[in-house]
Amino acid sequence: MKVVKVETKTMPYWGEFIGQINAVETVDVRARVAGFLQEKKFKEGAHVKKGALLFVIDPKPFQEDLKQAQSGLEYNQALAAKAKKDYERFKKLFEENVVSRDEYESYQTQYATYKAQVRDNAAKVENARIQLGYTKIYSPVDGVIGQVQVDLGNLVGQGENTLLATVSSVDPVYVNFSVTESDYIRAMRRREADKVSERQVKMILADGSEYDQSGTFDMVDRAVDPRTGTLGVRVKFPNPDGLLRPGQYAKVRVLVDQIKDATVVPSRALMDVQGMKSLYVVGADGKVVNTPVEIGFERDSLVVIKKGVKPGDLIIVDGVNRVRNGMMVKPIVVPMETDHGKPVKTDDGGTKAGATGGGDNGDAAQPAKTEEKAG
Repeated sequence: MKVVKVETKTMPYWGEFIGQINAVETVDVRARVAGFLQEKKFKEGAHVKKGALLFVIDPKPFQEDLKQAQSGLEYNQALAAKAKKDYERFKKLFEENVVSRDEYESYQTQYATYKAQVRDNAAKVENARIQLGYTKIYSPVDGVIGQVQVDLGNLVGQGENTLLATVSSVDPVYVNFSVTESDYIRAMRRREADKVSERQVKMILADGSEYDQSGTFDMVDRAVDPRTGTLGVRVKFPNPDGLLRPGQYAKVRVLVDQIKDATVVPSRALMDVQGMKSLYVVGADGKVVNTPVEIGFERDSLVVIKKGVKPGDLIIVDGVNRVRNGMMVKPIVVPMETDHGKPVKTDDGGTKAGATGGGDNGDAAQPAKTEEKAG
């Protein structure tokens, strides 16, 4: 019967976490002045540039307010100019002792009053200009604009800053997820040991495919949530083609650790009987022994074995559903391969290449799990 040797291999330990995609910038576009919504200058769901005109509120009332404020400014500027001449004339007369101090101070006060009125009018003009400017609403960021919340012709901004639409930036995006305390500590210790500033971050989309861009860590929350024992993490992913949208859920894979000299076996060799994992180990005398094992994690169709077998042990990989505990076999050692038919690269830098392992009579690989009880 064909068997494989248990090998050692450096195994990447990838933590997998459910994350939610969020825009780096999400801005609600609101009406800042009251008026009738007159124009919409974009297509819903389209990309808009920062500074692009989005909405127009009827500007006529604000144009009239600006004209009125400008008229008041001009009127008081004329009065202030007249008061200035009178003040300067009476100041000279007072210095020559021609007029009394009361007359001089009266014109001085009048001039100061008109100057204050001019400043007040100038502020009113500026405010009216600002209010008029609010009748044209521009995009605050580059991004995708959503559905319009108010139809044209409706009164907006009356008593509240009416929400008109929302713009979200597209590239890059954030993905927020939480990690356990143990995974965080493990990753930080490995980072310090390897002197690595960044770790690989991959993303698995809802359809099961791997996103073609790698992410980078952007932020780790300041504290562990005592209710869940997890720590919030945020990573940033490029999104040049706009495939990722806010609100989507995705699985984030983070390279947490590299396990050196890990004892590995093909995952299809494992048997699972009522939650108990075991392997068929062939002894030196050719006797098959059903051996309970404690497993770690699985990656690339290989399982890390924490306890139960050691490197060099011979195990049966294929046709395990036909094997019985205690039966005698003649072992034929074949190379270890993954379920994808790729040779396993060992820690000595070599690879194990050769014929695909199979059961007696060339049987195909069987499922790793069986409900058959071991004798």
